[in-house]
Amino acid sequence: MDVNIVRQKRRKKAAFYVTSDGIELRIPARLSKRIVDRILEEHAVWIRHTWHNLPKQTSVLDDGLVFHGITYPTQVDDGETLRHDGTSFLVPRAWDTATLRKHYETWLRERALRYVNERAGVYEQLLNVRASNIRIGHQKTRWGSCSSNGNISINVRLMLAPREIMDYVIAHEWTHLVHFDHSTSFWRTLQNVYPKSDDAKEWLKKNGHTLQLKKPTDLC
Repeated sequence: MDVNIVRQKRRKKAAFYVTSDGIELRIPARLSKRIVDRILEEHAVWIRHTWHNLPKQTSVLDDGLVFHGITYPTQVDDGETLRHDGTSFLVPRAWDTATLRKHYETWLRERALRYVNERAGVYEQLLNVRASNIRIGHQKTRWGSCSSNGNISINVRLMLAPREIMDYVIAHEWTHLVHFDHSTSFWRTLQNVYPKSDDAKEWLKKNGHTLQLKKPTDLC
C-alpha cells in the first residue's frame, strides 16, 4: 500500500489526500525525507485503515454517464453525436467504448465552459472582480487554479459532482482574484459569497476521488 509523495512549491504544510490512484501525501517542496518518513510512520494505522476501506471507484460507463452528480442511463440510437435528452444519454450505435469516452469528455468540457461562464458572472458581481481568461482543464490533483494574472482553470471532472460542489470551486477560484492566498481574509471572503464552503470542501475531501474520467485505454 504505497503512499504517493507529491512535492508542491506553494504548499506550506503536509497533508494526506485520497485520489483515484490511492493515497497521496502532499508536502512542501523542500521537506526533508527524514520528516516525510516520520509523518508516514505516525500515520501508518490511518494509512492502512484508509487503504483497505477505499470505496469502489466509479467508472463513467459502469451504469450510465454522469452529469452534475446524476447518473443517466445510456441508450444506443442511429444518431451521429452524443446527446442528453434530460433523462438519458443517446449514444451512436457505431461508436466503440473509446470513441464514446472521447466524445463524452468533449461534451462535458463544452458544457463546463458554459456553466463556469454563467456562474462566474454571479461571483464577479459579488466580489467586483473579473477573470482575464477561463479554461477547462483535466488536472489530476487540483480542482481549480487561479494565476497571478487572473487566468482561471476549472477541472472538467467537477461536472460529475453535484452543482453545488462545482459552484464552491468556482467561488473559491474567483475569491483568489481578491486574495491571492489562503489567508484568513480569503476564507472569510469565500464564506461570505459561498456560505456552504465548509460542507462542499468536506464533500470533495471524502468523494473527490470518485470523480473520474478514465482514459480510453482503461476502458477497452
